[in-house]
Amino acid sequence: MQKQQQQPSLFLWTISLCCIIVLAKANSLSLRVEDAGIALVNTTWDESSSSMEQPLKRPMAADFSEEDDSSEDEEYTYGLEGDGAAHDWDVLIFTQQWPVTTCYHWREQDPSHECLLPQKKEFWTIHGIWPTKLEQFGPNFCNKSAEFNPEQLQAILDRMNTYWPDLEGASSQDWLWKHEWLKHGTCAALLEELNDELKYFGQGLKWREQYIMSRILDDAGIHPDSNSTVIALNNAIVRGLGKNPSIHCLYDGKHSISYLSEIRICFNKSLELIDCDGVKQSDLVAIKYPGGTVNTNCHIGSPVHYPSLVPPLQRKEEWKFPLVNVYKLLQFLMWFTL
Repeated sequence: MQKQQQQPSLFLWTISLCCIIVLAKANSLSLRVEDAGIALVNTTWDESSSSMEQPLKRPMAADFSEEDDSSEDEEYTYGLEGDGAAHDWDVLIFTQQWPVTTCYHWREQDPSHECLLPQKKEFWTIHGIWPTKLEQFGPNFCNKSAEFNPEQLQAILDRMNTYWPDLEGASSQDWLWKHEWLKHGTCAALLEELNDELKYFGQGLKWREQYIMSRILDDAGIHPDSNSTVIALNNAIVRGLGKNPSIHCLYDGKHSISYLSEIRICFNKSLELIDCDGVKQSDLVAIKYPGGTVNTNCHIGSPVHYPSLVPPLQRKEEWKFPLVNVYKLLQFLMWFTL
């Protein structure tokens, strides 16, 4: 009889001990939840593997995510005034970026980071015009005494804000334009056609209005929210332009997804469109396939996602088991075992 009376008591203490353990570990448990994707701000509807990718990382303000940048200054050719050999170059790389991917790039590193997206759907923006020597990086900063004069851009300011915006928003003021002029424009100034701010940025606007990436991709049936191979993307651009571009992805290692990031096309010193073959840019690899060559850092055999929304933010929330619920559970167990 005494043994039977001890059994409920032993059961109660066992259950109580389990509840205490659950409570003690509750703060260390987490539950992953997904937020809804962030849509384009103020969207209006017009304007239509042999390589390794870099993991998503937010660029520092000093480099603004240009893949031809490096923290090691010695990798680049820094020109001095009058030193023509130091800042000579062969091609101009005209880079258009897909803003949604750029914003995701930043947001993954800092969920609170704000990003100003264009008001138009399928709207690629200009990142820069980069004079480059074949098979080398740079040159950069070819005139250390140069200054940026924003007054030169007054005549094209509205178009600059539309086609060449700083995705950081108004708080960064003219930072992007100043950076692009001092780092790249001072080297492009080797040409008379690009030897001041108005000419340099004006030429970028002309190319952006002439080579509309959303339209080129749309003609090939490639739209935002689609997945394509990098070869399909390359073929679409070659059909539209007749020249080989370079195609750049950002790789999200946490979710194993490649996002279309930038499309770069190249021009010679006569400002004529040419192939980007032979251009050295960070992790860029020239990959030969039966139809030709694709210059890319994207995985050749994996889908490339062309997002229309900033992808969902993955975050952790603490799983909470309130103390009052433990108390109620203990009361119920005591009643149940009596």
